[in-house]
Amino acid sequence: MTAANSPQHDFGAVRIGSKHSEAFERVEERIRERAYQLFQGREEGHGNPEKDWFDAQWELVDPVKLLVKQRKKSILVEGSLKGFSPKEIEIEVGSDKIKVFGSHAEAGATGKDDTTESSSETLHFYQTVSLPCAVDGEASEAKIFKNGKLKITLPKKSVA
Repeated sequence: MTAANSPQHDFGAVRIGSKHSEAFERVEERIRERAYQLFQGREEGHGNPEKDWFDAQWELVDPVKLLVKQRKKSILVEGSLKGFSPKEIEIEVGSDKIKVFGSHAEAGATGKDDTTESSSETLHFYQTVSLPCAVDGEASEAKIFKNGKLKITLPKKSVA
């Protein structure tokens, strides 16, 4: 492997766990509450609870496009998370789905003519992706590169 292609260009590893932070849990609870409101607001017997969840998610957090590619021995999930650092991203791996969450806060100040203006912006994203087969969460890896590309490698579980 040449130096130009070496892993030293990685921006960093992303934490993969089975339990998210409190920030993630608060966002997920807000989505759950909004999905329930949508459910209550439609006619009895009509609608789809999964659609209610996705509609609530769309209203409350920014969606991120994640591409799932099936390989011989693994599932590869890729997406663009420009502006996020590895510390701001969390990934939860289940046997048949993954959840990806990110929270980024940015503060700034500008000064002009004896006045100073402060601003802050918080970006959240949350995405759940169904996987085509069972994966080994313990052996999974995730990295985000300097260009913002997220790459999650999920080894397939072997069938005994």
